[in-house]
Amino acid sequence: MEIKAIKAALCMRITICKMLCFVPLFISTILLISACEPSKDLSKPVTDTEKEHSQSNMGNSSREWKIPTAETEKIDAIYGWLDSKTILFAGKRDGNELPQLMTWNTKTNDTSVFYQPATAFSEVSISPSGTHVLISSFTSSGKASITILDRTGNPLYSVAIPAYELAYEWNSYRDGTLFLSSFNEDWTYSSYVLNPDEQSMEALDFPQPFAQWAGEKELMFLDWDRNEPALTAPLVKKALNADGADSLMLDVIHFKKMKHALMTIQVETEQHDRGTYAFYDQTNKPIHSFSVPLLKSFSDWVIPSYDFNEKNKEFITFIPNESKDADQYEGRFTLTKLNWEKGTQEEVMKDMENEPLSCSLDGNFCLYGYQFEKIIDMKTHQIQRLFKQS
Repeated sequence: MEIKAIKAALCMRITICKMLCFVPLFISTILLISACEPSKDLSKPVTDTEKEHSQSNMGNSSREWKIPTAETEKIDAIYGWLDSKTILFAGKRDGNELPQLMTWNTKTNDTSVFYQPATAFSEVSISPSGTHVLISSFTSSGKASITILDRTGNPLYSVAIPAYELAYEWNSYRDGTLFLSSFNEDWTYSSYVLNPDEQSMEALDFPQPFAQWAGEKELMFLDWDRNEPALTAPLVKKALNADGADSLMLDVIHFKKMKHALMTIQVETEQHDRGTYAFYDQTNKPIHSFSVPLLKSFSDWVIPSYDFNEKNKEFITFIPNESKDADQYEGRFTLTKLNWEKGTQEEVMKDMENEPLSCSLDGNFCLYGYQFEKIIDMKTHQIQRLFKQS
């Protein structure tokens, strides 16, 4: 469920609301995590805290981060990393009305056109390995157009389906494959497996619309009760075309399935305002866990933004300073990096805002902000804006 998903917040990673009466709120939170948030004012001044972070380590790095742009070019949003040095963003240049997908090589400082869409697009998502890119757009007639591109921007597969919102999850075990759910106006849904290599989209009768891949042909999901809203649910694994499902653990509020590891969040038994982040290997054997304060809203838990680098076994997230109701919390967050294999934990930066993160594949830099308009140097702890302010 996480993941990522849908417009009230994305036009973060998955909240705990129910389908039916709670679906709209749930979907809004998913989209927030996937970083397609409503447009923000990108000319907003840097906060005092960001100035402190950007100035305190200037002696450690003389580099100034800024996307090179022509005077006629407008940056709409940044979408993430194609690899450890290449960032994908949308921009308009030379008077074009439609934005182009562009790449920026942060090593050479060169930009180039990645893909020129024929119509305006609303969502962009990069696969975990950076080998595939999804772009989607919605029509007034209630259809969604989906196109999958390869790592060079060449279209591999396109399809149009009835949908007012989409939720999707990349398969880390099979590059390019997606679990996709399309939502109707009444929040009923249909689920599919989309495979661009085979030019196919298979309809599924699946019990939940938000699921994550646990293997090439099996999925993991939180099995929410559609009739009784709750703040926790059992974590379940199910093969694509099998009838039964296996319950892995109870009372989970959030999870993230990586290729070789699993992260879960559960409320602590004796302290209901704290949560335990736990990491497991491929056999579901516990590796490491740590405790954090939780923020609770009316109908779910607020999961702070996070990203991970599975190669380095690193989990990067924001942690609130105290447990509280989310609408009453006025505190800031600590950006924290955890190595779940070694069990080490490092406070990277304090006094931060909880905003979406997308970290480079080598873990050295993280895009930060609702449109990824800032970048964090994870070694020097320096923040800079990427967009030229107007």
